[in-house]
Amino acid sequence: MQTIQELAMRVPAEMTAAGYAQNTAWQLYIYSLLPLVRLHEAQSKTHFDTDLTADHIRELRARYYGGEISCRLYVQRIYGIEKITRLHETGKLLWETPRKGSMYKLNDCYGQLLDEYLGSASFHPNTRGDVVWAARSLFAWLVKENHDTLGDVAAPEIQAYMVPCSQSMTSSSIRNVQLYLRKLCAYLHERGLLGNPYASLLSVKSSHEAKLYPATPQEEIAAVLRQIDRSTVSGKRNYAMILLGAVTGLRAVDVKNLKLSDIDWANGEIAVVQSKTGKTNVLPLAEDVGEAARDHILHARPNTTSGNVFIRLAPPYVEMKDAVSIGCLYGTYRKKAGLTRKAFGGMGFHSLRRALGRNMITAGVPIEDAAQTMGDEKIDSMKKYIALDSEHLAECSLGFSGTELSGGAEE
Repeated sequence: MQTIQELAMRVPAEMTAAGYAQNTAWQLYIYSLLPLVRLHEAQSKTHFDTDLTADHIRELRARYYGGEISCRLYVQRIYGIEKITRLHETGKLLWETPRKGSMYKLNDCYGQLLDEYLGSASFHPNTRGDVVWAARSLFAWLVKENHDTLGDVAAPEIQAYMVPCSQSMTSSSIRNVQLYLRKLCAYLHERGLLGNPYASLLSVKSSHEAKLYPATPQEEIAAVLRQIDRSTVSGKRNYAMILLGAVTGLRAVDVKNLKLSDIDWANGEIAVVQSKTGKTNVLPLAEDVGEAARDHILHARPNTTSGNVFIRLAPPYVEMKDAVSIGCLYGTYRKKAGLTRKAFGGMGFHSLRRALGRNMITAGVPIEDAAQTMGDEKIDSMKKYIALDSEHLAECSLGFSGTELSGGAEE
């Protein structure tokens, strides 16, 4: 076990390795960690002591509120203590961004069942979250209805759970819930925890309405891009990400995952492995996109071992956490441009992709070519972009009957 002195010395070393400036790391050691080390030595403690550290925090708090130390010093001391505590408890200085706790609280029985279910098979990253949500929702409802175990759960309980679902969800969401619960109930039945897999009960047909989300108008895209200050480090990165989405139609997750090796500067192409399909889609590197990417990479992107084009701008310099962060950035610039967005109105980052699809159809690009550019595997998926072309839709008299819709563009 490391001594308190050795543990404290690790903090600035790991901070520096993670991308913090040496001056920042060693100032934290001098003004926050060294006093803690001396406190341990004064109490003859050679190793990190949780109780002594907690007492030290209470003393700092009292001194701060009593006006003995400044706010800046108090925050710096606490910040350093939090880091050395985390290093002591986990062996790591940096941490994952904490996820919000689920609104569906489970008892120990259902919590263990959920963990065992998730460990029983490999769930695709794109659907794992939905699988967890569906299972937690059902289990939490059972707890609420005083079914603390599965011992007395049968068809009436499953039916009763689906009633509020049918009242609050769209039919497409209900279909997804049914799918996830069929798999869950089959697993529980195989383990002898349910008397029936209830496949028939969870296969009741529901009408599926396809909601047509809007595409961002070109003038709004231009307005958003005008809000970005390209003289700043963050502006260079954010401009490149949003322009890339608008020009290529890449999904936010594919923008996040874009690698430096995906860009073929010599041939002017981007080869992206799509997260949704797992297939590579080769796109032309438009001049304005290339210039924005180059400006970001050469003048704004921090020095890091990460192979991603777009990374965090603050230590640790790693890839961005998820695609949601890109959507939030886009929403911030929309708001700055004075563009309103309603919840579930479809005007998020993905609306840039719909705008590209609509524009290609409006410009008369053949459906097969448009599908290939969008990376869609089925030509049928292009119908939603045709529907967005209101100007030409009324002129279109050729239906899809007799047309093969299951094929895609040649690879």
